[in-house]
Amino acid sequence: MSSVADVIGPADPKASESGEVSVIADFAADTLVPHANRIDQRGIRRPHLDELAATGALGLPFPTALGGSDAGPGIVREATELIAGACGTTWFCAAQHRTPTKAVLGTDNVLLHDRWAARMVSGKAIAAIAFAHLRRPTQRFWIRDEGDQFLLNGSLDWVTNWPLADVVLIEGYRMSSSGEQRDEIISLLVEPPKLDLVHSNQMDRDDLQAGPSLSLAAMGGTQTWPVSFADFRVSGEQLVSRVPATEWHHANSLIAADANPASFGMARASINELTELAATTNQPTVAEAAASLRSELLDLRARAYADADLASADPQMAAATVVERTALRAAALDLNLRAATALVAASGGGAMMLSSNAQRRAREALFLLVQGQTADLRQASLGYLTD
Repeated sequence: MSSVADVIGPADPKASESGEVSVIADFAADTLVPHANRIDQRGIRRPHLDELAATGALGLPFPTALGGSDAGPGIVREATELIAGACGTTWFCAAQHRTPTKAVLGTDNVLLHDRWAARMVSGKAIAAIAFAHLRRPTQRFWIRDEGDQFLLNGSLDWVTNWPLADVVLIEGYRMSSSGEQRDEIISLLVEPPKLDLVHSNQMDRDDLQAGPSLSLAAMGGTQTWPVSFADFRVSGEQLVSRVPATEWHHANSLIAADANPASFGMARASINELTELAATTNQPTVAEAAASLRSELLDLRARAYADADLASADPQMAAATVVERTALRAAALDLNLRAATALVAASGGGAMMLSSNAQRRAREALFLLVQGQTADLRQASLGYLTD
């Protein structure tokens, strides 16, 4: 068996003392790990997300007055690492919830805030988000402001959680009444029409077509659906914000530069499993690979989190360090990919079974290469693959 010293723990040692982390760690070990491969293959269901919400995981960084924990970055990162390392599908579905919750907490729309904020912080209402299309040079989705309502038109290639969510934060460029795209981004909190997944995996209405769930090579269990709108009407009361496009893209670029704790959580799980495999099968070369990857993760994670903390505390520092932080994010993605690949190699032919943890981890690592990808991150990632 591997020693305690060989097992990668939290980046912040104080996180181990947190009651919130203890509950989430138990849930990850007892519920997520045993069912991760089944969820990966068969798809996640709403009761599973409700169980996760009951641990307090969805409300960790949010105010206690609204049902959250007001937890610091160390605790939030450790929870993310544990969930992502246990089940990538569960992590990705849960990750969709955070940005809409932050948006509702920060909205000037008091009625919207009062209706949804506490329910979203507690996880009693599950959220999703659609905004990746905004990064593309050409748009296929727009929002038209009609004064007392908004009209949604066009296609969203994928919306994770669509059939599971109570609300979806949909963001799009504003289109004028004359059909011209305006340099303003509108954010709306939309309530998807309810659908019984037991009887149907798609919706077909005159104003809305959704599904079926996309057949993805990785994260195929996330209930990610294509959604198309044709004059789909949303009340003006559902407006979250409207900001200049330049402001939106600048803010998004600062957030996208940071390494995602999920990549460290997945790499950590692969390396810990590799360490255990080396001990139980007496393979010195596997132990050496695990030790090398462990050392690399500890160093890279410490640098990435330190830089992220500096950036979050100082907007000028955040803007000045985008290139450096993007490079660290690319390095983390590369490390995750190599850790999963090492686990596949050490596991042998069994890693080709869909029931294998190594197989799932390899696909999840590939998924992270494109999740939330910006042009700069793509270039940095390709640099690792072509060196």
